[in-house]
Amino acid sequence: MGDLRTKRTYKLLQDSLFTLLTKKPFDEIKVNDICDLAMIHRTTFYTHFSDKYELLDYTISEVEKEITSNLKPYAYSNIEDFYTNMIMSVLNYIEEHRKFFRSIMKKNENTGFLKLFHRTCVSYMQEMLKKEEETGITHTVPIQLICEFYSGAVISTIDWWVKTSSKLSKEELCRHITTLIFDPPHA
Repeated sequence: MGDLRTKRTYKLLQDSLFTLLTKKPFDEIKVNDICDLAMIHRTTFYTHFSDKYELLDYTISEVEKEITSNLKPYAYSNIEDFYTNMIMSVLNYIEEHRKFFRSIMKKNENTGFLKLFHRTCVSYMQEMLKKEEETGITHTVPIQLICEFYSGAVISTIDWWVKTSSKLSKEELCRHITTLIFDPPHA
């Protein structure tokens, strides 16, 4: 995907898919709908993608790249800082696009966006926990299980936050999530 025309085509198709996802479920979107909105001929679409599912996979991977580029890989002083950094990175991205994500997540629960955030969190956590092991820290639970457990809880909570239009700020939500992870949620 080197030249400008190809980049432009990918961007137009991706933007058209995003726009359509805010209006109707993915299953109801046709390649013709995407091409019409992007003002791109079907043959051009099929030059780059075999079907709408491949375009969706590409689009999700682009969002994942954008989110992970915003993660701040730094030497954290403790595990709570690590989780706070990861959660805030995801929340910052979602808040920037909150209206869009609310619409997509309500209409398209099974299109992979929650899986995208889950996969991003798991990947980031694995990287950090493996670095911990290299420094001599051992984990009593397998890293993959740790990552799946905490990522599932965090993503489910963020999904609730987006869908319910909660009045909690991203900072408050992050603080509550880290409290649930590290401290008992009662006095």
